[in-house]
Amino acid sequence: MLASLWNPEAENMTRDELRSLQFDKLKTLVEKVDRESPYYHTKLRQAGVTPEDLKSLEHYQDFPFFDKDEERKSQERSKEELGHPFGMHITCDPKLVNRVSSSSGTTGSPTFSGFTRTDRAIAAENTARGLKRIGIEPGDVVLHASILSMWIAGVPAIDSMMAYGACVVPVGALSGVERVAQIANETRPRMIRTTVSFARHLAATMQDRAGIDPKTLGIEKVVVTGEPGGSIPEIYSEIEAGFGGATVYDNMGATGCHSPTGISCEAHAGIHFYAEDNAYFEIVDPKTLEPLPIENGVEGEIIFTGLERQCGPLLRWRDKDIIRINTEPCDCGRPGVRMTFKGRVDDMLLIKGVNVFPNAVRDVVNRLSDQTTGNIRMVLPKPGPVAEPPVNVLVEHTKGLSPEQLTSLAEVIEKALHHQLRFRAAIQFESEDSFEIQTGTTGKSRLVEVLNPKVLNP
Repeated sequence: MLASLWNPEAENMTRDELRSLQFDKLKTLVEKVDRESPYYHTKLRQAGVTPEDLKSLEHYQDFPFFDKDEERKSQERSKEELGHPFGMHITCDPKLVNRVSSSSGTTGSPTFSGFTRTDRAIAAENTARGLKRIGIEPGDVVLHASILSMWIAGVPAIDSMMAYGACVVPVGALSGVERVAQIANETRPRMIRTTVSFARHLAATMQDRAGIDPKTLGIEKVVVTGEPGGSIPEIYSEIEAGFGGATVYDNMGATGCHSPTGISCEAHAGIHFYAEDNAYFEIVDPKTLEPLPIENGVEGEIIFTGLERQCGPLLRWRDKDIIRINTEPCDCGRPGVRMTFKGRVDDMLLIKGVNVFPNAVRDVVNRLSDQTTGNIRMVLPKPGPVAEPPVNVLVEHTKGLSPEQLTSLAEVIEKALHHQLRFRAAIQFESEDSFEIQTGTTGKSRLVEVLNPKVLNP
């Protein structure tokens, strides 16, 4: 049965209709940035392309990429030369910007994204599409338990949910489990929105820390975002059970693409990308950056272009996420392409020539045994991406295991990691609830830590 859609005309377009619309909007965008941005004009000429070269969507593959490093450099220049942090690639009057989001700055200086009223309106409609698909209506109470920050999934997300008409309760993850539990118990939200890590943490600890059973809160929907895991059966089943049968929905988006852009459904068969009318995506090989076909089973790095972005449009934005494409019909009846997150290019480790995503390590551990909590941390003696085996992996185990059981469990995990991910690991254990939730300014769990191995084996 096809669920109700927020914008049926846009969300029910055929592939041919979408591609025609995307090309028209892309052509307009490229002409605009070339005409109104000296930065882009120079960038395109240096790449050997002009707007006239864009004769089809396929020709867009010849245009240059934009990534975080270039964005940061562009913004440093604009701060010095133009007096604002939105970058030399801005294509609107800075005075039209009325919302600013920011990255965490964990990998360098924070980058800024400006939004005009139009930019915010498109983001709000995309948010409405996702909320409508999962059955949230204007007036429903939504508990925002992500970080209350300038991160795109923080205050900007609240802004968009309120524009839809939701009654947003912005408690924030940094309030702690006890406060989130108290507020949820008082406001009785239909939906809670947070990261995968914090959703699991709430489900596992709320009873002990706050004296409130999350199963009794009446939460029907848990929307998780910001990190992989929301589409993994072992993880979403754990969250759903912890909240008394609430349905988990995996959410995705990109700052430069009118975020959010997709959400999963009750079938748990990937994230439906529902914003192709305003956000064009490509798939490329993460090593060669050569284009890959949008076909079922294809796996690669996703490239975004926000087709109607006014402030600081990003042509061929490298979001550094690795996804898997699913084009088969979904049991929910909704049209369009679906995606499953596999990991981030930036997080990938190279171990004896084998590419290993920390998220994949966590997934293997999750699937193995109910003797683990699912919390892991890979500990490296120096920053990646190159790591030498055996790689130290800390695994949090459930309470009450004997030394003999832990020894046997370590062997099982090490064999599974070698068999499934093709690298040698050295497993060490921490007891349940001993892992500190290290989330920084975004609420995302940290799966890799650089630490001298002698600390593990003093």
